[in-house]
Amino acid sequence: MDQQPTFNIIQNLRFLGAAVLLLVACNAYASNHFPLPTNHHSIYSVTKYGAEVGQIDNHFTYQGQQINYTSKAKTTGMAAFFLKELVTETSQLYWPGDNTLETPQQTSYTLRHKKKKKKDQEISFSWSTAKLVDITSSYKNKTATLTSDKNTWSTQLLPIVMSSYLLRNNKITGDTIQVADKNRLINYDFTLEGNESIKFNGDMYECLKFKISKRNSRRFTYAWLSTDHYYLPLIMDQYKDDELSASMMLKEFKLLK
Repeated sequence: MDQQPTFNIIQNLRFLGAAVLLLVACNAYASNHFPLPTNHHSIYSVTKYGAEVGQIDNHFTYQGQQINYTSKAKTTGMAAFFLKELVTETSQLYWPGDNTLETPQQTSYTLRHKKKKKKDQEISFSWSTAKLVDITSSYKNKTATLTSDKNTWSTQLLPIVMSSYLLRNNKITGDTIQVADKNRLINYDFTLEGNESIKFNGDMYECLKFKISKRNSRRFTYAWLSTDHYYLPLIMDQYKDDELSASMMLKEFKLLK
């Protein structure tokens, strides 16, 4: 079994995981511009060639003006025998309750590897104005200073932003989201491919099928968002050079107090 490619699958798919489940119970913490959900815990399984190779465990919590989102990705099954690794991501955001900000402002992002520590990341965001963000990023012992006049997020939060777009307007056919990752600013495009009925756990569900791709990359992901489940993804398939490389499926979802 290939070791490094196996765990790369978990890392590439991690941001497309249960974060999209943030649509559930969205009225618990929301503005008219950028809906957010109640606290929750969710688990996804990652498979390759029909065998489970990883699992992603997510916790989303907020208290007062602070929002925290933590994801832990680990290898499982035979993949863990060859490469036992754990990656932890944490995003923190600030959002005052007086609606002076149209969207939350991300304040920090960290990525920690249990073993491959040279791939750790740390990003801080500071806002000089409501729209201008200064970013300090550290990756592979190198530091970069970035400035953007667009809302900028960590890759972990990309599904939240995409889901918010859909929740506000379920007729949207696509958009571009900017993220900070590995000392760079990167654009992700999501495009509606169409409506599909898919069978999941023995039942048929009407879904919106979206293609999510990073510009100038050979990888892209299809996500099936169930209209009966507040646009949560039932299944996600990742492709490289038009060949299926891995899949992700929801295993568990629980609301938290």
